[in-house]
Amino acid sequence: MKTKIGDIFEIKLKNGKVAFAQALVEPEYAFFEVSPLEKNPNALFRIWVHESAIKEWVKIGNKKLTPELEAEEPRFKQDPINGKLSIYKGGTETPATIEDISGLECAAVWEGNHISDRLTDHFEGKENKWLKSLQPKVNG
Repeated sequence: MKTKIGDIFEIKLKNGKVAFAQALVEPEYAFFEVSPLEKNPNALFRIWVHESAIKEWVKIGNKKLTPELEAEEPRFKQDPINGKLSIYKGGTETPATIEDISGLECAAVWEGNHISDRLTDHFEGKENKWLKSLQPKVNG
């Protein structure tokens, strides 16, 4: 499915809850507890999404992005060999410390089942194993 910036999707979760996603600059999406069509809620998180994930979602509309969602967010990367951290933004990587990357999402593309699990865990107040697996490894 070809999406446009601002497209809003409803995501039905296994636990009966519903979450929402809004397309940002491809491949990024913002995720919400309530529909961005109704108001301008704060995003739970913003991640890069594999295009196959969207096949299970239902498009419910389109809305202009808020200035916060238009702004690019930095992400962190960790070299799998030497463990060095960096911040990725605008196609550029800058060396970083563990403190520098605190609160940043990993520069990773998420699959649909992992997104569903993360949203379900959010609603149930549980730690998400996929998010945990992407956290930086201290000392490589």
